[in-house]
Amino acid sequence: MASFALLFANLRPRDCARLRLRAATCVAAAMLAVTPAAYPAQPTLPAAVGQDEVDLQGRLNIVLGAGARALGMGGAFLARADDATAASWNPAGLSYLLRPEVSVVWAQSRIAVDSPDDASHFRGRQLDFGAVTFPLHSISGAAQLSYQRVIPFAGTRTIQSSDSLARLDADGGFDVLALGTGWRVTPTLRVGATLNHWMNGFHQVKTLNRIDVTRRDTILDATFGFRGWNTNLGVIWSPIENLNIGAVAKTPFTGQVHLAKKRTDYFPATAAAAAPFTTNELDRNDLRLDFPAAYGVGASWRIQSALTVSADYTHTAWSNAQIHNFYVLSVTPLPEPGRPPQPPPPEVLDSLPYPLLNAPQTDSQQVRLGMEYVVIHRRLKFPLRVGYIFDRQFFQAQDGHAPVFGAFTLGTGIIAGPVLLDVAYVREAGHFTGLDGIPVMQTTHRLFASAIYRLGSVR
Repeated sequence: MASFALLFANLRPRDCARLRLRAATCVAAAMLAVTPAAYPAQPTLPAAVGQDEVDLQGRLNIVLGAGARALGMGGAFLARADDATAASWNPAGLSYLLRPEVSVVWAQSRIAVDSPDDASHFRGRQLDFGAVTFPLHSISGAAQLSYQRVIPFAGTRTIQSSDSLARLDADGGFDVLALGTGWRVTPTLRVGATLNHWMNGFHQVKTLNRIDVTRRDTILDATFGFRGWNTNLGVIWSPIENLNIGAVAKTPFTGQVHLAKKRTDYFPATAAAAAPFTTNELDRNDLRLDFPAAYGVGASWRIQSALTVSADYTHTAWSNAQIHNFYVLSVTPLPEPGRPPQPPPPEVLDSLPYPLLNAPQTDSQQVRLGMEYVVIHRRLKFPLRVGYIFDRQFFQAQDGHAPVFGAFTLGTGIIAGPVLLDVAYVREAGHFTGLDGIPVMQTTHRLFASAIYRLGSVR
């Protein structure tokens, strides 16, 4: 989400520069308002291309799976996925589950993006994951039905600049309903797979109020529905005791998109009318979104019964992602007296790179490192976790290279009989100079809380 909410067709150059900064890594329909001279190698796009903005910078890569335990270890969980969140990381790990389990994960995010010209702040919270898992003793494995909000949109974002204040209110997200299973096929080999139904999408309303009252204000409303199917395939191999090698592949797919937009432009009051306004709206369901493939490998070594260290590498092929038949809406001018408004026709863009759409885009990579140490006190266990993530983005900075964000993670929890409670904190930060030459600093804070309940006893 990776990423959509409308911006404006007639932005001033200074406004465009600010919005390019914020739209650098949005999901699906996030767009940059640029001039042809900014990217001479790119096709010329209309100025209105900047009207669709959802800022998910730094969020598309780090949330690969779910669960406070995994994220407390820096997300280095591809070879250690052995709890109810396994299907979101490596479905082969479902084969470790010997009892029925019910699990839920809650997440909260706070993101600040600052530059010399303006500041952007986002706050959101949502149910991140939920699952019911049943062991399959006859084949030494387990099956699971799970829900995951892979890319969240819900929350409120404000963008404050010297001459305007924008507010974005959004709900929804790119959700996945998955049916998964994992089996232990030999004493050293485990395999698994999930069938994933991508669904939902988001609704977002953006309100722009300009301090200069001689300029018009705008309300932009967008509903982006998304659905499709893909699979995750995983394997965990234990060549020696206490050492796991894991691998996972997530297949690419083309999803169907239903996009409905409406923009309302309010003009300065005149002698004939008080704050007249015009609208332009369109509803289409012929958009297509090519979602990229991803793969990862990892290793996990249980050095002793209480100490585990893990490392993962993940690659996502964002250079192959495209969105087709996207469209932008222009402002409807005020009509002449006695005549109805005439909305200009939309401009349909046949194929654009996803999610940047008009800027160089590269594959993203991550290296994730994590450690877990379990303190045992009588019948209670207290895990302590720490991790670090090297998070290379899929957009380019001014130097032509993709910036690398860094994330520190901390986590802990308590295991009391059949109940597992975990919390994790993730702080990600990155700075770079945008393609328009403006320096940007981003800081993200995320909090995750998980609860797992194991039913019955091991048979």
